Amino acid sequence: MSNIISISNIKGGVGKSTIAINLAGYLSRTGKIFLVDADPQGTICDWNSIRKKDNVVNNNLIITDEPYSDNDLKSSLKSEALNYDYVIIDCPPEDDLIMRTALAVSDFTILPVTPGPFDIRSAHKTVQTIKEGLQSKAIKIKPRILISKKIVGTVLGREAREALEIFKIPIFKIEICQRIAMSESGITGMTIFEYEPSSKSADEFNKLGKEFKKWQKHT
Repeated sequence: MSNIISISNIKGGVGKSTIAINLAGYLSRTGKIFLVDADPQGTICDWNSIRKKDNVVNNNLIITDEPYSDNDLKSSLKSEALNYDYVIIDCPPEDDLIMRTALAVSDFTILPVTPGPFDIRSAHKTVQTIKEGLQSKAIKIKPRILISKKIVGTVLGREAREALEIFKIPIFKIEICQRIAMSESGITGMTIFEYEPSSKSADEFNKLGKEFKKWQKHT
């Protein structure tokens, strides 16, 4: 049975696409992955077009050619998911309808939040959407917060972790930092594991993947 993971935050610029791509890269080592771009901006579809142009091949990683709409998520994703070990949905910013639909079809959601008071405050709307859905039983999802785009060498990550505890949602131990290798891998249409597997960014996503699997196993 496939596990469906949505990467959700109504705020843009928090690293959702980067997390979706590289978590998919990690999970594709041991299973078949369907990476779904549900953002009308088509960030992952654009990234995939670079992969195709440069003939970057991972037979375990299947990526949508066009962004999925709300109707696509409702009508076809559940049946498509049966062909994969994991489905990862990159949710759009601002589009509350698509995000809510993605949450409804998902088993897990990862909520990336960048350190900083304004970003943490802006995560409240997404957290509220998740909690309301769980309370009304419209969704049956397991949420977890991920500190994302942390600037290396700052204390913002620790301060963010303390501030995020107010949401009463588990927080990943690993934090994803802003690094040059991560930006370069996206530009070249590769996951960080394909681009620079010995990098610090690859190590962070290795740890994220392992922590996710441990979370999955115990839920």
